[in-house]
Amino acid sequence: MRLTSEERIVLQRAAEGGMDALDRAIRDRRRGNPHAFHDRRSLRERVFLVEPRQLIPLDRFILATHRVPR
Repeated sequence: MRLTSEERIVLQRAAEGGMDALDRAIRDRRRGNPHAFHDRRSLRERVFLVEPRQLIPLDRFILATHRVPR
């Protein structure tokens, strides 16, 4: 299931208020539409284009965000 247009707008507006506001909005949306968000199990199957900044479960990523010294 995906987020509705209205839910996306709520999240976009919350993001303008900073991380705390966005976290609260995500928590509220997750209660009403839990299948629209990844959980630890679904993240393990995910392929990211860019390496995530945080250590989260994932299958793999395509582009590293840091350079390895040679």
